[in-house]
Amino acid sequence: MPGAFAAVGVALGVGLWLVVESLFWGSADATPAPLQRPSRVLGKVRSLLAEAGHPKVDPVVFLVTVLVLAAGVGVMVVAIVPIPVLSVLSSAAMVLAGFAYLRQQREARFHRLQQAWPGVIDHLRAGIRSGSDVTAAVMALPDTLPSEINRPVGEFRHNIRCGYDTDQALSELSSRLANPVGDRVCEVLRMAHEVGGTDLPTVLLQLQQSVRSDIAVREDARAAQSWIRSAALLALCAPWIVLLVIGTREQTLTAYQSLEGTLILVVGAIVSVVAYRMMKSIGALPVASRWIA
Repeated sequence: MPGAFAAVGVALGVGLWLVVESLFWGSADATPAPLQRPSRVLGKVRSLLAEAGHPKVDPVVFLVTVLVLAAGVGVMVVAIVPIPVLSVLSSAAMVLAGFAYLRQQREARFHRLQQAWPGVIDHLRAGIRSGSDVTAAVMALPDTLPSEINRPVGEFRHNIRCGYDTDQALSELSSRLANPVGDRVCEVLRMAHEVGGTDLPTVLLQLQQSVRSDIAVREDARAAQSWIRSAALLALCAPWIVLLVIGTREQTLTAYQSLEGTLILVVGAIVSVVAYRMMKSIGALPVASRWIA
């Protein structure tokens, strides 16, 4: 019976995530056929994994891992607090938490990359101005860069040595970076390699100034809004932790095992998720869309 409750919770969590995916990621001008839906969902998960810094993780493996963990949490909760609906909600929450964790990693990686880009662009400008071509300038980037940039650049060097042309290697680099500024840098370098000319240092300088301006704005916003995220997380977790603590009492079990108690828990979970999403939206900083998906 606990396993059945956990399975229902897993299904509920996947359903909720698909609803969120369709609302926030869905295309307004295209409605995919039912047979295309699984591959489309996997594509979104693959993109999220890449932007979070895990491009080599198979999306199917990630989904299976999250579902197994969600089922385990559901079984554990119902074993501690024998309230069936709480097991279902715990499993659903675990599924949503898995994707929330990925989004948090994506935001943290975006922040680290944003801080590193001015220095990277400065190195590229210095290389170009010293007479190096695009390929040599990228290959000459120092190994002291953050790992989020150093690893893709290392793969770029490997691809060039293996016989890739510069355009193909830059496309692979953009895909590995999975970052809006990285897309812009790689596209500028690719166009300069194809067309030539002497304007590349100037274009890179303008891009560097734009990135620095964006960093300044974001840092001010992060400092002003950081408390909102902490407050949202506290408001979300506090009542459910209290419920787990008092849930072992006989009177509490009797109350929440009834139809009215189940309804209260379901409505409470919905209100908690909606309120948390609203507070996160208020405190969220916009993330620029990638040029190349």
